[in-house]
Amino acid sequence: MSSTQNQGTPSSINEEDDDACLYAMLLSSSHVFPMVLHAAIELNLFEIIAKASPNAYMSPSEIASQLPTQSPDAPYMLDRMLRLLASYSLLTCSMRTCEDGSVERLYRVSTAGKFYVQDEDGGSAGGNLFQKVHGMSIFQYMKADPTLNNFFNKAMADLSGIHMKKILEKYEGFEGISLLVDVGGGTGASLNMIISKYPSIKGINFDLPQVIQHAPSYPGIEHVGGDMYCIKLLKNCNNALPEIGKVIIMDLIMPEAPEASNAAKYVSMLDNAMFIQPGGKERTEKEFESLSKASGFSGREALCKVSGFSGFRVICRAFTALGVMELYK
Repeated sequence: MSSTQNQGTPSSINEEDDDACLYAMLLSSSHVFPMVLHAAIELNLFEIIAKASPNAYMSPSEIASQLPTQSPDAPYMLDRMLRLLASYSLLTCSMRTCEDGSVERLYRVSTAGKFYVQDEDGGSAGGNLFQKVHGMSIFQYMKADPTLNNFFNKAMADLSGIHMKKILEKYEGFEGISLLVDVGGGTGASLNMIISKYPSIKGINFDLPQVIQHAPSYPGIEHVGGDMYCIKLLKNCNNALPEIGKVIIMDLIMPEAPEASNAAKYVSMLDNAMFIQPGGKERTEKEFESLSKASGFSGREALCKVSGFSGFRVICRAFTALGVMELYK
């Protein structure tokens, strides 16, 4: 028997590697799901939804109206929790297009979710939970805790390395760039990988001061510390860009509707971790497009996307759930 019969094709081997890597990353964030499930039980969400008319779906706003909270952010936060629960088949989800073109998710308790229906009263939802507990943001907390700060920075550098390795295999958009600024670049690991492949690029790594102070020295890279906010930051990038310049966004892309795939679960768990701790979020395709328009960019093209989540034009596939977008003036 030929020794090559049991060997897969290069493409199938790469897909297996990608799936295995994604599964490992999903496990590394698996602590988020039980916390979200516990919060849903404490808030009595399954009971609230189950009490709706038979087979009826409820919107996050309708659910929030039955909670002991006045927070205007409650529906938005609930939607993120419910989307994760739906990806684990504890809820079913239906999509509704609103008059303004936005998409609203509606939820119903699934057969498995009915086992979590109970009659206990829950707590209240609203606000940045980490800040409520500690009296400061997670980044301020890490500034005062060098051990946690170093642990977080190393974890981000390791994760960025996994992502960037895949991106550099497929994405060719760095070709011809003379100056590259990595905003939120951590300790500079990703930028170093880019410049190692494209040595003619001059790199500037931008992140919070407490991150930059621990960044190692890399040839061709200048580290700059500062603060950042999405729209303000992108507007500044727009103003600073030459006419032939571009902004490259590399980020996870949230599916519009909950999915049971490992990719959807991974993005949704990180999304919930983001709102619990730093108060951030993972975005859908439409939210990225709205962000780019609000920042003054007239053009947007997805050159590289690592999943079949949405209607982006896919030119290359770099890594499941991770997308690469270019913004132009």
